[in-house]
Amino acid sequence: MKLRKRMLSVFVAAALLVTAVLPAGAVTQNDIQAIKNQLSSVTTRKEEAEAQLAAIRGDLSRAQEQVELVQGQVLLTEQQVSAGRELLAQYDAQIEEKQQEIAGLEEKEARQMEEFYQQVRWMEETGETSIFSVLFQAGSFADLLEYAMLVGDIMDYSDRIVKELQATQAELGEAREALQASRDQQAQVQRELETNLVALEDQRAEARAVLAQIAASESEYAQKAAQLAAEEAEAEQSLKEAEERWAAQIAANGATGDWYWPVPGYYTITSFFGWRDLYGSADNHTGTDIGVPQGVEIHAAQAGVVTLSRYNSSYGNYCIINHGNGYATLYAHQMQLPLVKVGDTVSKGQAIGYVGNTGNSFGAHLHFELRVNGVRDDVLKLYPGLNYIDRS
Repeated sequence: MKLRKRMLSVFVAAALLVTAVLPAGAVTQNDIQAIKNQLSSVTTRKEEAEAQLAAIRGDLSRAQEQVELVQGQVLLTEQQVSAGRELLAQYDAQIEEKQQEIAGLEEKEARQMEEFYQQVRWMEETGETSIFSVLFQAGSFADLLEYAMLVGDIMDYSDRIVKELQATQAELGEAREALQASRDQQAQVQRELETNLVALEDQRAEARAVLAQIAASESEYAQKAAQLAAEEAEAEQSLKEAEERWAAQIAANGATGDWYWPVPGYYTITSFFGWRDLYGSADNHTGTDIGVPQGVEIHAAQAGVVTLSRYNSSYGNYCIINHGNGYATLYAHQMQLPLVKVGDTVSKGQAIGYVGNTGNSFGAHLHFELRVNGVRDDVLKLYPGLNYIDRS
């Protein structure tokens, strides 16, 4: 699935994660840079893993909302089905009531018909001919009227019973058909609701499956992110140890070798170290100013570790490099923040910034300082054979 593919793409290099084992011999700049590269790679992967974890947690939240929505739909459908079944039961009760009513009318019809037949049979049995011969048995006109009225009453009575029964049967038949149609319709509604319920149950199962998958992915990402964080910490520790060993190597060698001039090609000294006359007053200059055009590269005088890299109102943009054995050099008034940052290890001659005119400065130049065991000293002592130009 897409989540798993994304996860594989993020962790495809998992087998190549940082081992960051320092060499048994001397530490070199290449060793330190290799650890830095590994640390950068692990940090990038960790950030990617954390971003994926945040995205997955967003997916998890949306999946939970989906599950809640589907569960709400299921609940509503179940309520509809329950209401439909209750309505169907009411229809069943009405139909049963009508059926009982019809049965009672049929019994009534049967009794009335039996009564009618008994009367007809009695008349047949008491006469010699058919029912119409009764009229001819009258001995007088009064008897004839009486017999005719009797026969008429009988006929009217029978006709009325039949018509009433027929009307009742027709009415009940229509009612039965209407109720049966309603029952059939309600049964169809019930089947549809039950079908919808099955579909929603399937949706809920699918949503739960998605939820479980995302939760599993979240756990896996969290585990990978934790692993990368641990390996990042391991790489940082290895880098720290390498830089400490590098500094120790520098200290062991001491600052006794040849020093690199920080601005090759520019040897004009505009202000020396120590006391000087500055605008008519004495001033203790803490470094050596070298006249250099703005933008010229500044190079490290000796290998070491950067201990400061920042801006202040006096030095402007500057950095300090610790060379071990108590030696440190400072490079001030840089055009912008130095190219190196605190903790960086630099090699002799490495570019560390550009000449500028920042801070307490009255023209582009490099303010170059030497500190020995924390005490400022004349940096030109490091260059006994330097052929410089005095423009102080």
